Amino acid sequence: MTHLQLDPGRWFLRAGRRPRPRLTVIAVPWAGSGTAAYHGLADLLPDDVELWMLRLPGREVRRREPLATSMSELAGPAAAACAAALTGEFALFGHSSGALVAFEVARRLRREHGRLPALLAVSAQPAPHLPPRYAPIHDLPVEGFLDALDARCHSVPAALRADAEMQEVYVPAMRADVTVEETYEYVAETPLECPVSVFGGESDTECRISDLEAWQVHTSGKFTRNVLPGDHFFFQTSRESVVKLLVEQAG
Repeated sequence: MTHLQLDPGRWFLRAGRRPRPRLTVIAVPWAGSGTAAYHGLADLLPDDVELWMLRLPGREVRRREPLATSMSELAGPAAAACAAALTGEFALFGHSSGALVAFEVARRLRREHGRLPALLAVSAQPAPHLPPRYAPIHDLPVEGFLDALDARCHSVPAALRADAEMQEVYVPAMRADVTVEETYEYVAETPLECPVSVFGGESDTECRISDLEAWQVHTSGKFTRNVLPGDHFFFQTSRESVVKLLVEQAG
């Protein structure tokens, strides 16, 4: 792997830089999104906690790079970049499909780099060993893909549905991220030794409370369940609560 591939500036957008952070939170965006998903989050963090947002290939400053369509081509290089850039304590946080990526980054960090986060925090994502609840949609034609995605999580803007030019810009990244999630094959490993905290919306129909509780088998450390008001995107309306709990539980 080349130095260029591990360049922290390519993999991370650092927000609200702290001079001597005691903890760095690595935030992994959900399907179809980018670092903008976590805009303003740094303002909610304590003065000694820094936010790094993961920059995914094929979008934003990396838009000229090929999109990742498998977990191995995404989580492996992301873990290597984390190992190269992080010197102190860190926590991994991912919402929805980003939680699955955060989990695999944590496992690869342990397996390939001898590192573990102070906390793995996963939000609105069923445990990785559970069978898929939905039929695959990543290879559907654009209209069918957007219909299925909207029916699943009600997150497709009306403007995108109506604008073919917008679809050419945004749908490839959305499709690539969904492909990563739908083609992911869980392989059992020894549970992570770090604490795992799960976050969920009390009215989320895509990720139920039992789906969150199933994450407990993936840690031999402390397991904490946090249920907040809202649906699948409760994170958008409960950011302050999520940040407060995440920082507390990272120690």
